[in-house]
Formats: sequence, structure tokens, C-alpha cells
Amino acid sequence: MRVRVPVGFALLCLALSAVLPAEAMPANKYAFAPTQGEFKGVRDFGTQMKHIAAVNYMIGGAILGEKPPADMGPDENGPASVKSKDEIVKYLKDSFAYLHKAMDSITAANILEPIKAPWGDQPTTRLAMSVIGVGHTFDHYGQVVEYLRMNGIIPPASRG
Repeated sequence: MRVRVPVGFALLCLALSAVLPAEAMPANKYAFAPTQGEFKGVRDFGTQMKHIAAVNYMIGGAILGEKPPADMGPDENGPASVKSKDEIVKYLKDSFAYLHKAMDSITAANILEPIKAPWGDQPTTRLAMSVIGVGHTFDHYGQVVEYLRMNGIIPPASRG
């Protein structure tokens, strides 16, 4: 028996893996970045969240074949004008809504069609972009969990 998970539910879980930690971190800790060990030059927590969102917009735009509706800022770090916790959480949530819209447009007929990649000159596919979208968020989830724990916060997914 094959069990199929609706894409919408899977994308909701993906979004929650970023949004719930963003909501759990206190506003006064959004500028936190680890400094011990090999952490020199890493993004602070707020910039991590904006980076996840900016890449979501880039991937969504590539899948849809359009210019993303939001500023992605320099170095995929989101716009400088988005500063407060509330603004960052909204930017993050909106990016997942856009990514969801993009992934919802993927069909059996277009999933492997060549599209313009958001990085470099090589073509890619909607399938590849959707895989990167999922993997990228979970890559940063691992980092975000460390930031939360370094601040004495139990990540929402680890709470009983």
C-alpha cells in the first residue's frame, strides 16, 4: 500500500521548520551570532531567517519563470529594510507562501522542462529547484537549532 502525502501538507511542515524557530527566538536575540570556535563571520539569527526567505523567493521565481515579488537583498540575505523580528517573520512567512505557490504550479508535463536557474548560466528543472528549496531550508534548520540552544531555548520541534 502506498501512502501519498499531499504536497501542501509537506510544504506546511517545511515552512514550520523555519517559522516556529523564528517565532521562538526573542526579538532581542535576533542579532545573536555564535563567536566560539569556527563561527567567525557567520550570519546572525535574523539574517539566517532572511536568507532562508530570500532563497525561497529566488527558487519560487525560477520555478514560475518570473521576477520574485520581494527584494532578496545583497548576497541572498534579504532586504536591509527588513529589520525587526516582526518584519523578518512576515518576510519569512510570505516567502513560504510564494514557494508554495510556485511548487503548486509544477505538473507532470513541466517538472523536467529546462528553466533558467537563479544562479549561474546553466539551465535547471523545476524538480531540481524544488529539491533545493526543501534541502536549503533544512540545511539552515540545523544551524538555527544551534542558535536557539546556545540561547537556552528548546527548539519548538523538540518540545514535548
